[in-house]
Formats: sequence, C-alpha cells, structure tokens
Amino acid sequence: MKKTGIVFPGQGSQCVGMGKDLYERFDYVRDLFATADKVLGFSITDLCFNGPEDELRQTYNTQPSLLLISYAVYQVLKKETGLVPALVAGHSLGEYTALTASGFFTFEEALAITRKRGLLMEEACPRGKGGMVALIGADMAKIEPVLVEISHDDYVVVPANLNSAEQVVLSGDAEALKEAVEKLKGVGYKKAVFLNVSGPFHSPLMKTAADRLKTELASLGHGDLTIPVVFNVDATPGKEKADVDDKLYRQMFSPVQWERSIKKMGDEGIEVVLEVGPQKVLSNLVKRVVPGIACANVEKFDEIESVKGLIA
Repeated sequence: MKKTGIVFPGQGSQCVGMGKDLYERFDYVRDLFATADKVLGFSITDLCFNGPEDELRQTYNTQPSLLLISYAVYQVLKKETGLVPALVAGHSLGEYTALTASGFFTFEEALAITRKRGLLMEEACPRGKGGMVALIGADMAKIEPVLVEISHDDYVVVPANLNSAEQVVLSGDAEALKEAVEKLKGVGYKKAVFLNVSGPFHSPLMKTAADRLKTELASLGHGDLTIPVVFNVDATPGKEKADVDDKLYRQMFSPVQWERSIKKMGDEGIEVVLEVGPQKVLSNLVKRVVPGIACANVEKFDEIESVKGLIA
C-alpha cells in the first residue's frame, strides 16, 4: 500500500445532505450519528441531512457537524480499504478530526470540545464586526507591507490561512479588511472573495476565545497519538498533551500554515493524499502545493471504492 496522508476539511466545506450516503449503508455510521445526537443534546443528524443551511453555517453547529461527517467517512475508509495513514492533518477545525483519528481525543470529547470552540469563537467578536477574505492570485511580498501599514491594536487585518503560494486568506475587523482589499487591488491579488463566516478567525481578535479554550482543553483527558499529526501553527508534529494543547491554543489566533503542512507531507515521502470529508477544498490546494502527489476527495461510498486502486 502506498504511503498515504489524510487531510480533514474545516469550515466552509459543510453542505446540507453531507454524510447521508454512508449513514444509509452502515450500522456503525448510524451509531456514530446517534452518539453525536446524545452528546450534543440535539439532532445534529437532522441538521446535517436537512439543514436549514443558515443554521448549519453557524460556527457552533458547523464545527461538530463537520467533525462527525469526516470522522464517519474515515471509519468507513479504514474498514473498507484497510488503510493506516502515515500522517494526518486538518485545516483549522479539521485538526480536531485529525487528533480524533489519531486517538488523542475520543469521539465524544471531540464533539463536545468543537461545539464549545464554536461557541467561544462566536462570542469573541460581535457579528458583523469582523470577517475573512480570500485573496486569489496573491503575492505575499506585496501584501505584507500593506497589512503592516494598516493594522494596529484596535484595527486588525492579518494573514489567517496561508493556503498556497497563490491563495491567502485575511482576517480581522470588517473595515480593515475592506481597506486592505482596496489598497491591494491590482497589486497584491487577482481576485478577492469575502467569505461567508461569522467571525475573524485565526486573528488576534480570537485571543479571548483562545484563553477560554485553553482551560477547556486542560480539563480533557487524552490518548496516545497513534498516527503523527502535522499541526497548523508550525507544520510540525506534536506528541505530549501539553504540546498538543498549546498548539491548539495558538491555532485560534495564529495563521494556518497549510502550504507548509502539505510540503511537510511531501518531504516525509507521502505518495497519496486523501481529503476525507465533504467538498474538494483541500484536494485542490494540495494539487497546487505539491503537484506530484496523487490526491482525491472521499465522502461517499463510491468515492471510497474508487480510491482503492490509488492507494494500493
């Protein structure tokens, strides 16, 4: 079997109907959904399958729902193919799915902490005050000086996701984002897309949420990491609980080093990367960062079947 890495998606990959295909096929997937409903105290199953989309998009719902779906797909992938990944990583929220797949969190703990993380992030910044914008065809050498010029303690705009050499997501105060987009027009990017998110994630505006999350993380138990996890904050593995907790804490207000994380997988000899969960956001980024790595997205049963030849 080829040396395979798995990546788990974050917010923005959710969609109404996700997970239903595997739910209808496998008893153990239905058991995971039933457990999630019980842990969370409401029917996240119904929310995933039927929406409404606006409710699914709320970060405190998006986070546990995506974790549920991606983890369920991962369980089916393992059972149907026998795959044992050499490395795992997750984009922002997806890092919690990676840690659950690796055995660090139990499934129940992961559901509860991602729900809490979403609530803390929602509370950290009043709705409408902050946001995020993706810059396509970005040139960081031209972007960074402008951000330094604009940003200060009460008017923040910073890089939040360093996704590839040509895609950067900025985060911060809504007005500061607009100013940055305007000043960089025709200079630092080709296209700007304001994201439909509820806050300025991975920016200093999330520091108060991170401080509260740190306490929550400290109260959790943990298992051994059975699969190495490449972490967002520094694109390096972590092992001890204190180290992992610190990386998750800093991730809340630091940029996601996604390009570096995927390059790390390439450096470690990964031959195939599977994006496990809905949509193809990360698959497309992986192909841009390391074109030589074979890559595929898996969510539905036929997609899992189709990758057997890829990883064999």
